[in-house]
Amino acid sequence: MARKSRQVETRMLSEYLLANYGKFSFILDVPLGNVSEGLMASQGYQAAINAARPFRPRADAVVILPRYLLLVEAKVWNAVNGLAKLPLYKSLLPFTPELKQYQPREVLMELVVGSAPSNLSIMARDAGVTLKIYNPPWMQEVVDGMNKYWTPEYQAARQEKIALREHFGLE
Repeated sequence: MARKSRQVETRMLSEYLLANYGKFSFILDVPLGNVSEGLMASQGYQAAINAARPFRPRADAVVILPRYLLLVEAKVWNAVNGLAKLPLYKSLLPFTPELKQYQPREVLMELVVGSAPSNLSIMARDAGVTLKIYNPPWMQEVVDGMNKYWTPEYQAARQEKIALREHFGLE
């Protein structure tokens, strides 16, 4: 039996954007950076965009505000990775053909997390990133589960599950 994916970050991002930026346009899973001029010349704009998409970094979302583009990353796990990506992604926005129609606008960066480890706010502030905590009840269950993951009891139960899966040939 295949494990079910909970799509936690996708749900968190969608709910957060609707709750906080629902009156603005936003784009999800945004490919960033340039697309080869040669590719555009030989294949045309849309075909080149489509061909290059798998090879370009992708931001979780860009919100189109009247004076700004808001670059958003949502992380439940590995929040520092999301934080580290934002300034790099910001550097690619001016070169992103899909966003040319919204330029020139200043870029703001926002990291949305279910919980914030103590040092994350310090790092975010220093990187020029606004840190937002989005934690409805269903997210708190996920956060609580993450916190339990490292307990000796959870690790023992996990090892038992893995052994049973191997014993029955499920993995």
